Amino acid sequence: MVVKNILIADENEFIRKAIIERFENSFDSLHHFIFFEAADGEEALNKIGENNIHIAILDISLPKINGFEVLRTIKKSPVKAHIPVILLSSNIHRATRAKAYELGAVGIVPKPFSTAEIFHIVKSLLYTQDEYLHIHEVKHLISFLSEMAKENILVVPKIVDEFLSEYFTSYHLLALNGTTKEVLYNRGFGDDEVKKIFSYLEGKHKINLNVYSVITIDIKEEIYYFIFKVFSDNKRFILLKEVLKLWSELNGR
Repeated sequence: MVVKNILIADENEFIRKAIIERFENSFDSLHHFIFFEAADGEEALNKIGENNIHIAILDISLPKINGFEVLRTIKKSPVKAHIPVILLSSNIHRATRAKAYELGAVGIVPKPFSTAEIFHIVKSLLYTQDEYLHIHEVKHLISFLSEMAKENILVVPKIVDEFLSEYFTSYHLLALNGTTKEVLYNRGFGDDEVKKIFSYLEGKHKINLNVYSVITIDIKEEIYYFIFKVFSDNKRFILLKEVLKLWSELNGR
């Protein structure tokens, strides 16, 4: 599952707990939610500064620093401006809505509200986030893995696996040179599948590229293989394959 950090900033603790309870009681097969709470605007900014927040839910009438000013501060930050902000307000007059969107809010929800509405808005935003990897993280990954591969190729699968588990649910790292048949059996693969994989690694047969994604890397005149089983042909996995393909090409030069 992909971990998503959500900030809920509202002076009313009951409202904060009600939103959290809605998420905890709603099924989501893709995300694991971690919640950060704030009772005032100052605390909200501190939580945002100290943590990797993916979505912020702010009451406009926060004590100390109101929600509009918290939003304004977020959008002025070069490292935090990407955070989607949902505002809560008992005042939804036209001027209030206009100011919210002018400052960069993705939505404003009137109080009293249904926690189900908040949940579905957040789900929609997260789906959009999940469709695109942060390009800087991808570039950093490629650069880092390229250097690691020169030092110790066997470390790379673990790093790739950690990266994949953070962003994707539809993959399974199957094999790298040195992987034994016992390892694949322990991962739940049957005899026929294991035979096909090893037959491919031994150069005896081709592999079905509609079922598997294969990345080959030439390091110090030795070929290494990353074999991924495609569980879901969604946009994220297609992008992932392109990233790994690029990394493979960089290492092959």
